[in-house]
Amino acid sequence: MLFNQPKSYRGTIPLELYVELLNKFPQNDGEPDLAWIQRIKKDPALYQKMFGTSQFKVELVQAVQRRAAIAKMAAAGATRQGKDWKSWSPAARYQEDLAREVQKTGKQPSEYAKEAYQQLLEQFDATTPANGSVFWNGINELALLKKIDEWNSDKEIFGQLEATTAARYVNKQFVWEPNGAFANYFTAVSGKLGHAARGHVTAVCRCGLRNDSILTTTELPAMFKLMTDQIKANKEPPITDFTMVVIEPKLLPNDGYAIYTNNDLLNVSIVSPKPGKRISGRDDCNVDSQLVVPNFLQHYWGRRGRRPESAAATKIKADLSSLTRWP
Repeated sequence: MLFNQPKSYRGTIPLELYVELLNKFPQNDGEPDLAWIQRIKKDPALYQKMFGTSQFKVELVQAVQRRAAIAKMAAAGATRQGKDWKSWSPAARYQEDLAREVQKTGKQPSEYAKEAYQQLLEQFDATTPANGSVFWNGINELALLKKIDEWNSDKEIFGQLEATTAARYVNKQFVWEPNGAFANYFTAVSGKLGHAARGHVTAVCRCGLRNDSILTTTELPAMFKLMTDQIKANKEPPITDFTMVVIEPKLLPNDGYAIYTNNDLLNVSIVSPKPGKRISGRDDCNVDSQLVVPNFLQHYWGRRGRRPESAAATKIKADLSSLTRWP
């Protein structure tokens, strides 16, 4: 679908909605914005073609969420990524907005930022489809996002943090600083996503689990603890199986990838990058240890017997090269 992208936009409706309207109701050459909007308002097809569709409602909600998320993350202390961040609105005005709120309420800036950050966390919906949760580290997650969008084009089957939750509205918008607002937000919502996963869960990583990744330090521990607590209580855990796709496994130099399901996860390496390196292949990392699977979980998976790899793993291994390339 081709969009008639405007050179500039100064309106008050979300830009995404404006572009969609332009696509459905092309603006005539030389026609001013005001005349265009007055003309299409009178078009009887407007309601049916745009405002009467469920797609419009979703797009509008998403546009509002995106702008609110950017503003709140900025208010929480995150720094916008890129040189042009001041051109964004309302994130561009967050310092002025913060000052006005502090003056109006009498609260300290840190107190206001904490409330804004908490509000953003509360908006996060960790719901993911059964057997469809996909986690990652060390790959091009933008390529994974595209894949999941393609897989879900007909019917939503898979869910992933940056692709199908509200986290996508702030992903790549802010500088990742250890213990900063952006890093803390993703750590928190990743833990929620891990806790909400159900059925057969999938993960994909490069060479092994990076020692300091959110998948290693937050998401996996959250899922393992949830399963262990349920098993100890003699209940069926919400997560039943786990498959991990490791691209270019460090300890298997002759294999392009390896698939580990359930107790096979004990063979997944924990890796760390060599000094000054980003893990882009086996030569860029060292093996620190192997993944630890709680005993209760090992016994549970032992009773279940051998299980097939997840549906997401089958799709992922069909085109691994796209996940290891960056623009």
